[in-house]
Amino acid sequence: MADEWDVFGSDDDDSTNEEDQASTSAISNIKTIVEKVSDVIATISTQKFIKQNRSVPINQRYFGVPGFEVDGQDEMQSLTNTLKRKMQQRGMKVLIVEDSEIIDGAIIYRSFRLNHGEILNCESTLFSQEQCLRRNLVHGGILFVTTTIYSEGEMDCGSTREWKAEVLLKHWKVDANDGSDTFSEAIWDLENAEIVHSDISSDLSVYTVCVTKRSCTVNTQSCLWKTNKKRVPKHFSNGVDGGREETWLNYEHRILESATIAQSAFEQNEKFLTPESIDNSVKALQTHGFVVLPGLFRHSTEQINTIEQWSKAVLDDFDTATEILKDEQNVDVLNPGSGSDPLSYREMAMREDFRVDLRDGPSMKLIRSEMEEKDKAALQILGFEEMDGGEGTMPTIIDALNDESDKKTENDCHNRLSSLRYNPFVLEIIRKLQNPHAVDSERERLDKQPLYKGNFGRWNFSGSGPNGSPQPVRVGQIGSVISLPGAADQCVHADTPHIFELEDCLPCHYANLFIFGEDQNGDSNTSNNTSNLDCDGNFTGENLIGGTAFVAGSHRLSVTAGLTADKGISAAGAVENTQNEMHMRIMRPSLQLGDAIIFDTRMLHFGLANRNRMENRGVGLRRPMLYVNMTHAWFFDPKNWDNRQSIFEMKAKSG
Repeated sequence: MADEWDVFGSDDDDSTNEEDQASTSAISNIKTIVEKVSDVIATISTQKFIKQNRSVPINQRYFGVPGFEVDGQDEMQSLTNTLKRKMQQRGMKVLIVEDSEIIDGAIIYRSFRLNHGEILNCESTLFSQEQCLRRNLVHGGILFVTTTIYSEGEMDCGSTREWKAEVLLKHWKVDANDGSDTFSEAIWDLENAEIVHSDISSDLSVYTVCVTKRSCTVNTQSCLWKTNKKRVPKHFSNGVDGGREETWLNYEHRILESATIAQSAFEQNEKFLTPESIDNSVKALQTHGFVVLPGLFRHSTEQINTIEQWSKAVLDDFDTATEILKDEQNVDVLNPGSGSDPLSYREMAMREDFRVDLRDGPSMKLIRSEMEEKDKAALQILGFEEMDGGEGTMPTIIDALNDESDKKTENDCHNRLSSLRYNPFVLEIIRKLQNPHAVDSERERLDKQPLYKGNFGRWNFSGSGPNGSPQPVRVGQIGSVISLPGAADQCVHADTPHIFELEDCLPCHYANLFIFGEDQNGDSNTSNNTSNLDCDGNFTGENLIGGTAFVAGSHRLSVTAGLTADKGISAAGAVENTQNEMHMRIMRPSLQLGDAIIFDTRMLHFGLANRNRMENRGVGLRRPMLYVNMTHAWFFDPKNWDNRQSIFEMKAKSG
C-alpha cells in the first residue's frame, strides 16, 4: 500500500535534496488536506444526524472507520486518526467496525492513478473492511468516500473539476479484476450523491463524496410494464433535481425515502423507536397513506422466531385446506379451472387465482392460543386495558390510553416486544394517527380553548368526556395473505370506503399492519434469485415473490377521483395522462423478514405477481404476508367470509 501512496517520496538513501524537499512539501500538503477533509466530514455528519432524528443524541451516533495494519505514516491512517479525534470531540462514538457492529455513518478510502485521462483501479488491502462498513451501515446511513487520484503525467485540472460524484463512485469496483459495481443504484442514492470536498493540483487530486444508503429498496422486478423512460411532470417534482423532470424510478425512490422510517443504530441497539420516529411515521401515513418500518420485528430472536412460527402455521393450514377442498369438493386451488370453482370459506377467502386470505385453521388456532398469554402480558406491561376480548378470528377492543412513565424492568421491555399484535410502537402510531388534534399555533398563542373540549358527547360513548384522550382501538387477530407461484398482479383496490365524502381526507379510521413472513419452502429473501444481493451482501430489493404495491396519496378522495374518473372516449390524451399518473404513483417497497408496513386501508393498493416457478404441484416459493387490522372501536369489519362453510369441518363430517 505504501508504494501506491508515494507522496512521501523515495525510501532510497541516495535520494537528492530536491527529492527530500518535494517529499516534505507533499507531507505538508497531505496534512492540510487531512485536516480539511476531517472538518468537513465531522460537520456534515453532525448536521445530517440532527436533521434525520433530533431524538437521538449525538453521543449515541456511531461512526465507522477501517482499521489498519500498515505503517503509522500512511495517509489513510492519518485521516482516520484525525477524523476519530474530530468526531469524538463532537461526542460521537467512533468504531473500527467488525461484523456485528451497526453504524450510522462511515468513511472508506481508495486511490486511483490517472493515465492519459483514464482512471485505473488500484489494488486495496481493505476490501473486506470496506464491505463490512457498507453492509453494517444502517438504512438511511451516510457514507463518505474519499478518493485520491494520482496522475502519471500532467493532470488536466479543468477536466477533473467537472467530475461528478456519481462518476467517481462508479469507478469503485469490488476488486481490481472484477467489473462489478461497488455502488448499486438499488442500494445507494447515487443521483443525490455530492462531492463535499475537493483538493485539485497538477499531480494529485483528493475528492470526498457523501452518499446515502437508501432507507427502502424498490422491487423493480415487479410491474415490468412500469417503464422508467417516462418522466414525472414538474409540478410533482416540487423543484427536486434542479427543476428537471425526474424519471419514474427516481420519483419512486424519493417518495419511498419519505415514507420509510429507518432506525438509527441507537434505536436498533436499544430496541425502540424514538418519539420523533413515531411522529414521522404518522406524518408519512397522513401524507402518503402508508409507512415502511424496516426491521421493526427483527429487534430480538424471539420476534423472528414468532414470525417464523406463524408463517409455518399459515402454510401448514393452507396445505391441509387445499387437500380437503380437492378431496371433498373437487376444488383444486393449485390448478384453477381444472375442477369446481372455489368459494370463500370461513377460514379462507379466495382473492384471485393463486392468492388467498387465510385467517383460521388448526395450526393457526394452536399458535394463537400459545400466544394469548404473551399478548395479555404485553398489554399489561404497556398499561393498556382490554375492554372487550376477542376470540377466534374476532378482534379485541383495548383502551387507547396507556402510561409508560414508570421505569420498566429489562424483562418487561423484552416481553412487550414479543407480541406481534400489540407491538408498542405500532399501537402508538395507530393511536396518534386515528386521534389527531388540530394544531393551531394562533389558537394556542391567544390561549383559546382547544377544539376537543367541545366534544361533549364523549360522556355517553367513551365515558371519558371531552378531555382529548385517544379513543379505544379494535385490534384484529393475525391473518395472512398467501401469494402462490403463478399469481398475477392483483386488481387495484381499496379495502374500505371513506366514511364521509365532503372532505378530501378525514382522519384514518382503519389501518392495516403488514409483517413480511418467511416462506416454508425456501429463503424468502433470496426467492430463487442470486442477483438480489450486492457485492457487500446488501439486499437490493429484487424479489420474484413480489409483495404489495401502493398508489401513493390515493387515501385522499381527490387523488383517487382524479385517477379513476371516466374521462370519456374522446379524451384519449386525458386517459393516457391519468394512466401515466397512476403508474407513476405506484410504490413497490421490497420487504425482508421482520419488516413492516402500516397503511390506510382507504388507499389504492394491490398484491404483486409471484413470478417464481412451481416445480411440482404446490411446491414453490410462497409469500405469507401476516396482517393485523386496526380500527376505531366503533368500526367493525366482519369480512364477508367469516360465517361461511368451514373447510376443516368438511373433513370431520366426511370422516
